[in-house]
Amino acid sequence: MVLDLSKLNPKEKPEDRPKVLLLACYDCKSVDEIPYDDRFPFDGKPGHDQNQNPFLHQMVERHPNHKGMLADADLLVWQHPDGKKQIVEQFQKGGSPGLDVFGTNFYDTKANFSADAMTCFAQHNRPQGQCSDYKTDKKILTAGTSAERRDAGLDASKAPKMHLCDFCPVKSYNMMRHNKAKGLYTK
Repeated sequence: MVLDLSKLNPKEKPEDRPKVLLLACYDCKSVDEIPYDDRFPFDGKPGHDQNQNPFLHQMVERHPNHKGMLADADLLVWQHPDGKKQIVEQFQKGGSPGLDVFGTNFYDTKANFSADAMTCFAQHNRPQGQCSDYKTDKKILTAGTSAERRDAGLDASKAPKMHLCDFCPVKSYNMMRHNKAKGLYTK
């Protein structure tokens, strides 16, 4: 589903457009609309402090000891039936998918790499300094797309290089050593 945002003024900054405050209650499975209070701007950053919004406190009292999420949305997007539907669906899924927006199982993959790196770290007797295998060729992680890259005319040497070592505690030792050599640490 694609939402037509042509009604929004492209010259208007997003933070200057009218807003609505939304309180999603996970226990009640509801999304309550609360008037946005623009009387209390944040110091030095866009937006307004909604903690002082009197309507918010009234609405929160209706959900004692419940868990939920508070967010603001463009009023025009919220008033559009498709916009409202998309926002409610996103609340029901627990918020933004973050880095997994494309369905790549990013967080599962990262957790798997981290677990593999800790296994490798243990196999190398948990080195306190440098590891003998740090960023060697056998520790390179590949996506298995070399044939597709070659067919697309992409240079294999310019492919991003990730190593299992990037998820290992030894990486912090090497970063500290690198930063110290650059003079980034003071005594």
